[in-house]
Amino acid sequence: MAIGILFGALPVMVVVLLDGLLIKTGLSQSELFAGADLRAPEEMGFNISFAENIFATLIVPFIDQIFVMGLIVNNLLMKENPGRVIISGGLLYPLFHFRPSIGNLFLGMLSAGLLKVTGSIIAPILVHIGFAIAEILIVFNYPRLISILVFFV
Repeated sequence: MAIGILFGALPVMVVVLLDGLLIKTGLSQSELFAGADLRAPEEMGFNISFAENIFATLIVPFIDQIFVMGLIVNNLLMKENPGRVIISGGLLYPLFHFRPSIGNLFLGMLSAGLLKVTGSIIAPILVHIGFAIAEILIVFNYPRLISILVFFV
């Protein structure tokens, strides 16, 4: 469980530290980030209420990890080579979300690896919650980071 908390808190801390680094170095004033604070979450498909944000950050990761990691990847781990299963879990994850991206691939591989190492579904759930909270933070509080992290979304 400690591993899950650590890996779940990591994306949230990275968001805050990365934004602080941009401000400290003066890069936040560069042309790349011009108008980033003017981005409206509604334009990016995030016109959801506070209750929907809570649902998206707590309930969805729980259901998602139970289904993908708990049922599919866990059964594969018992039958197949763990290395192949971790890579396959990473590849299955974006396919189930219909959102192929490097971020989903990384989250799937990290979740499958944590499931293998810990033997529990709790660590992948906590990591997914951490990534969901980081996404909400980026969209609503740190929109300039979208310019940097666009490749992971």
